[in-house]
Amino acid sequence: MRLLRKKTVDAGSLSASRRSFLAAACGLAAAGTASCRSKGPGVPDDVLAAIPLASLPAGQRTVLSVHDKPVEFLRTEKGIRARSLKCTHLGCELAWVEADRRYRCPCHEGTFDDEGRVVSGPPPGPLRTFSVTVQGELALVRA
Repeated sequence: MRLLRKKTVDAGSLSASRRSFLAAACGLAAAGTASCRSKGPGVPDDVLAAIPLASLPAGQRTVLSVHDKPVEFLRTEKGIRARSLKCTHLGCELAWVEADRRYRCPCHEGTFDDEGRVVSGPPPGPLRTFSVTVQGELALVRA
């Protein structure tokens, strides 16, 4: 079983000075490192996170922290999908297992398919999804 390496960036509540620093640092992020952008001018209030498209490479699963919760982003030719990586049973963090093409919960062995639907175990429902729209060079994440 091969687990993919997790890349995290906190896009949650940041102080103004940290926002300025993070906004500058995002432009300098090294290749292969997930980055984010704090919400700035022109970003609607209902947006949970504004993420530079360059941080979401096509065909690659990228995990970012949105309000201190792990969210997986997958950018394809159809668009960008965002899904919570918290198990719907007790909230344990899931891991994507590429060989099985499944999400696995390490706590009680819950399993979800690649669409976030329950395959086995105690989870009561599918994984939470988030709406993602593209505005310019940003992916806007909404609940």
